[in-house]
Amino acid sequence: MKFLRRLTLVVVTLLVGSWGLYSLAFKPAPVVLAEAKPLAADAQLSAIYGLDPGPNPIAIIPAINLTTRDGPLTLTAFYPETEGSYPLVLFSHGNFSNRRAYDRIIRHWVSHGYVVLAPDHRDAGGLLNGIWAMTRYGKDGVMQQRPRDLINILDNLNAIADQAAELNRRIDRDRVVAAGHSFGAFTAQMLGGADAAIPGGDERLQERDGRFQAVVAFSPPGPMFEMVDEQSWQNMTVPQLVTTGTWDVEARFFRDWRLHAMSYERGVKGLNRLLVTEGTDHYFGNLICRLELDAEPQTDALMMANAVSLAFLDAEIKGISQARDFLASDTLALATGGFARLSQR
Repeated sequence: MKFLRRLTLVVVTLLVGSWGLYSLAFKPAPVVLAEAKPLAADAQLSAIYGLDPGPNPIAIIPAINLTTRDGPLTLTAFYPETEGSYPLVLFSHGNFSNRRAYDRIIRHWVSHGYVVLAPDHRDAGGLLNGIWAMTRYGKDGVMQQRPRDLINILDNLNAIADQAAELNRRIDRDRVVAAGHSFGAFTAQMLGGADAAIPGGDERLQERDGRFQAVVAFSPPGPMFEMVDEQSWQNMTVPQLVTTGTWDVEARFFRDWRLHAMSYERGVKGLNRLLVTEGTDHYFGNLICRLELDAEPQTDALMMANAVSLAFLDAEIKGISQARDFLASDTLALATGGFARLSQR
């Protein structure tokens, strides 16, 4: 049985090539993590913008099915039950994950007055389905279809309105944000102008859409798949927030957490903010993306990411001066004793 499992992994590796799944069969040496200080018990949390849940009750439509130019698409809708017109955030999940693995982030935004629509991409649903998608469509096909899924949602808002009138009444179509985690973070960045190289060619994958006014990127990749490179973010022309943590490493792909900050360092000057949190890994322990992981939940770190991402949204999309002032100050680092810190460039 063990031999067959190992043989299957090797065959999968041959099929998917440079996606790096060779390491599923042959693991590299683990990364030694630097010591990280936890959030102090006497942290001044009341000074942090948007830390607590908002006043709006949350409504969820578990599944909305769309017929798009690229095939069927299923999404989950989250919106405030309170009547009003709210900015729209489209959320892209990580590789092999799914649209419901980020409720702990999404619900925080919705409680503060945002509508969030989160689709399943072709690679959703776990390792086997992800491998099937990569084998069928190729790595460039999967990468390019992901932002198209979000574009297709925008193009089909009228069809969504036909299925959910209450949701439609709450969507402000003139204020739109792309957000995502990991591979989904790069998906969101592509909509803001990021691009990727096509191996063996001179052209680059581009799916920029001018309707997206800002990007929230949780743990975006650095160089990846021979496609994402140091030039990938030089044409991003919308404000973006990048988040990562000092334990955001993976022995097979990103052995230094700073690689997740490359889009912050390489993006157009004046448009970038970076949140770094001590002792935070790629999944906040097991709170997002890989909910089944046998890991300690990093609740304090997720709390910081939720607060800062909300402040970014409120500053860039709602124009709230208090949020802008918070982002431009040292309040976060001072209040948390350096556990979480913000930079801008």
